[in-house]
Amino acid sequence: MQVKCDEHLKCTLKCAFNVSCLDMDVFVALMKKNPATVEELAEMLGKDKSTIYKSLKKLLELGLIERDYRIIRSGGYRYLYRPIPYEEFKVKMMKALEQWIGSLTDFLQSLEKIEKEKLESALVKT
Repeated sequence: MQVKCDEHLKCTLKCAFNVSCLDMDVFVALMKKNPATVEELAEMLGKDKSTIYKSLKKLLELGLIERDYRIIRSGGYRYLYRPIPYEEFKVKMMKALEQWIGSLTDFLQSLEKIEKEKLESALVKT
């Protein structure tokens, strides 16, 4: 089963958190199947386990997901991944969006300054 994130939401989250489209697909898949193993996510998204692991690592570093482990009766352990609680995610998302909007505003202001300088330069020449 393929799990996809709405494109507009994905773009917003991608920009705010500076992650890839696949990272967002992994996050959404975790919200739908909570908790999940790397193998389960790879099957859900039709991707290689190593590719999924890279996205999980990025999401862990950002604090958007958590990782637990379960001991396997036959020996060893298996990691289980889950998204952070929704309220915590919402706070992180709002903070990331505010920072992103601030960066975008700064960028637009720098463009405006460049345009004003070009206009002033053109007016001085005439």
